[in-house]
Amino acid sequence: MSSSNAPNHTPPVGVYAAAITPFRERSNYVDLGAAMEIIDFLSASPAKGISILGTTGNFLHFDIEEREKLISFGIKRSSKPVIVGIAHSTLDVAVHLAEHAAGAGASFALVLPPYYFRYSVEQLESFYLRLGERMAQHLPLYLYNIPFFTGEIPVAVAHRLLSSGMYCGIKDSSGKPEYLEALVDTGGTLVVGNDNALCVSRKQHAIGVISGCAAAIPELICALDHAVVTGNTTREALLSGYLQEFIGWLDRFPTPFGVEEACRLRKLPARPDTSWLGSAPLEEFRSWFVNWLPVILSDSKEG
Repeated sequence: MSSSNAPNHTPPVGVYAAAITPFRERSNYVDLGAAMEIIDFLSASPAKGISILGTTGNFLHFDIEEREKLISFGIKRSSKPVIVGIAHSTLDVAVHLAEHAAGAGASFALVLPPYYFRYSVEQLESFYLRLGERMAQHLPLYLYNIPFFTGEIPVAVAHRLLSSGMYCGIKDSSGKPEYLEALVDTGGTLVVGNDNALCVSRKQHAIGVISGCAAAIPELICALDHAVVTGNTTREALLSGYLQEFIGWLDRFPTPFGVEEACRLRKLPARPDTSWLGSAPLEEFRSWFVNWLPVILSDSKEG
């Protein structure tokens, strides 16, 4: 295993909550005051850390200056380690965001493949190598594989990048535990990013989870993670059942609308636009969630 060129960092053990990003009304500007309320909520939760500007955080809707502001203010506000998504469709801006995250004190950066346009496997690997060459000595870098929304990082490419020492680890949101299993011998830190795969991957080789569901229900995700790692199978079955109920509802809405609406129902400052959802069962979800939430909050407390 090659030693990493990155600065020392604390690996994300346990649950990191992937925060939503509140918008200002009728704009693509971050509502910074509301975003700080989200940071405060997650800082007070059982989560070990916070991830901002990821998929659940709607990163792609925000201009670079808006992302910079959220990175600076969010890290300063948080009482816990903050992971920053630096995704962009260009190498230069991804590097710029990584530089800004490093200067602001990010725990590490999550690096998606360049999105929207299609690239060959060779070009994808070259993107990661160029970014690593420029930033690995300044900020810990993690690969971010989420093939539902952008190009997949092939296992062979992830294996080479993790073995190179430029990348400290990987967040895998494919939902396929075998993907992380294939990367065990790289020595990289393995993190599961798909809540459906939380239980299996944490029992195998993932040291932590970066959870979109934890943006709205960190209590449940943290309690489930604890049950898994301590081998409490009875409690795991109960809490996993609750999580599957929640995910079943989320799947009926565009990502990450369901998580945002759940946050709003918890009196957090999320204002998702519902005008275009058509026949999506919004009222049914609201009625279900407000009755379901007290039960899972109670059952998520350690006995």
